[in-house]
Amino acid sequence: MERPDKEARLQVIRMIIANSSIENQEELSVEMFKAGFQTTQTMLSRDLKQLRISKIRTRSGRSVYALPGSVQSNPSDTHEKYNEIKWRVDFSSNIAVVHTPPGHASLVAYNIDMAASTEILGTVAGDDTIIIILAENAIRENVVQSLQKIIPQLRNRL
Repeated sequence: MERPDKEARLQVIRMIIANSSIENQEELSVEMFKAGFQTTQTMLSRDLKQLRISKIRTRSGRSVYALPGSVQSNPSDTHEKYNEIKWRVDFSSNIAVVHTPPGHASLVAYNIDMAASTEILGTVAGDDTIIIILAENAIRENVVQSLQKIIPQLRNRL
């Protein structure tokens, strides 16, 4: 069971990340101090990992922390059309390559891994590309259907 102070600290981190553009742990530490929490870099690293907070690229090109799911659930209105065009999947043998807008791949790969499809063995993510290793007898149409449940804006190119 987590200590009450840790639970409060995690909640404050969630709130700060949701409401601010935080680029690094130093900035997060300053905001945590303002909220009444003394933190260390090690503590923040563990907390960010536990909360599954990742970095995304903003419209201006800056990398900021984001809560899990925030990339997909709150797409930028000004980039909605652009983002729809960027999503697609291509296949080669037992490998699928998913193309995403910049900064989206890591969180999407995590969501694919957590979905635990029997046809998907695992993922490797870059900034805007995800490599998916498929099971030997995976059926591409089933893989696309599984991916579309996770990535509704996915464009399929079989």
